[in-house]
Amino acid sequence: MLSSFMKHVYLSYPITSKIPVYGGIADIKRNQVKSISSGSFANVYSVTMENHWGTHIDAPNHFFENGLMVNDYPADFWFFKNPMVIHIDLKPGELLCCSDWIESMKPGTDIILFKSGWGKLRKTEKYGIDNPGMHPEVGFFMREEYPSVRAVGIDWVSISSFANREVGRQAHHAFLDPDSVNNPVLIIEDMDLSHDLRELREVWVAPLRVEGIDSAPCTVMGFIDD
Repeated sequence: MLSSFMKHVYLSYPITSKIPVYGGIADIKRNQVKSISSGSFANVYSVTMENHWGTHIDAPNHFFENGLMVNDYPADFWFFKNPMVIHIDLKPGELLCCSDWIESMKPGTDIILFKSGWGKLRKTEKYGIDNPGMHPEVGFFMREEYPSVRAVGIDWVSISSFANREVGRQAHHAFLDPDSVNNPVLIIEDMDLSHDLRELREVWVAPLRVEGIDSAPCTVMGFIDD
């Protein structure tokens, strides 16, 4: 049960008209279909964007035809009761590897959030072009040594460094391959981890449930002891 002294924060970004994406900046197409000021009884909008823009979840079907889509997961999958936050420093284009941080891993962890500080650059083109990435060995390590981990989250645009896209594809495969050891580990990219997360107790993820798409934008909430 959540404490009454729990603070609630968003760990995802709102969708804005211009949004940093892998390789640059994209425009969200927002069209007002009905307008009260124009005589309609209500305001109605249509929004067009790709499903890998903004804070979003990569599910196995992103890279594997036989992999689950985001809408295939049951509701209870998205509640993480044993989160872990790992602070790391990453240079532009650098790949996160299995280094000293693995010594802090705890049994029973169900989601790992890698907090690098790259979110400070989110309003610049550097965020989507010079972003760091992950080495495939991280995915293999998680799945082999910590099968309780169901998802990882990052505060940069993608686990694929734009400067090293081939290794990025391999990293996605390591996490998402449905035929590899244990279960796939889903990836939440472009998270807002700017809060003080030292007392993070739970993480709730709410994906946009659209039938027939591999992955989806999501809202992520953190619950922190206040």
